[in-house]
Amino acid sequence: MAKTDETPKVSKFERNIANFLGSKKNLLIGIAIAIVVVVALLWLGISLTEKKATANQVKIDNLQGSFNEWVVEEERDVPTNLIAELKEFAGKKGTSYPVVKANYLLGLISFYQEEYQEAKDLFLIVAEKGKNSYFGSLGLINAAVASEQLNDNEGALEYYQRLYDRYGNEAAEAPKALFSIARLHEANGDIELAKAILQQLADEFPASEYAKLAQTRLILFP
Repeated sequence: MAKTDETPKVSKFERNIANFLGSKKNLLIGIAIAIVVVVALLWLGISLTEKKATANQVKIDNLQGSFNEWVVEEERDVPTNLIAELKEFAGKKGTSYPVVKANYLLGLISFYQEEYQEAKDLFLIVAEKGKNSYFGSLGLINAAVASEQLNDNEGALEYYQRLYDRYGNEAAEAPKALFSIARLHEANGDIELAKAILQQLADEFPASEYAKLAQTRLILFP
């Protein structure tokens, strides 16, 4: 019996592929090496970025500690190194936590030193840079308070209202903002609007201390 040829037949297409791969061997090895290098560089870049972010987080936390010590000691003169390091962070681009936190701490320092215009400007920066975090509402509420210290009730009313319009009941400062809005409308002689806002506050935030103040104030209205 004749032997059966079991050697698999190679098509012309397969031979062409094999010949191509053989002729481009060095090129393909070069591409593979390049891919490995790119992946390594990406990993290194990510690692360095994370390391830098961690270092900045530690640094801003330390600056927060220095700020707390200054507040507790009730010294009028702020340590120059604290101001300098906070300004270094605050002057950077972007909306990272350290950048926003540095602007916020500088705003608090200005407020404690009764430099209310500078404090307001810094808090407004915080409100915009940190608008997607809790710093957004915190910046607006403090900008409003600073405006009241400047006897700018119109500006204060704008910032309180912006806080509520932007964040609604998701912001911890919303009850205070509504109460302040009502208080300022009452001061402007718009009693009916003030009463309506106080009722809204009592209905929307019944467990808040400001809701209790609102209910008390509603009783006292003629």
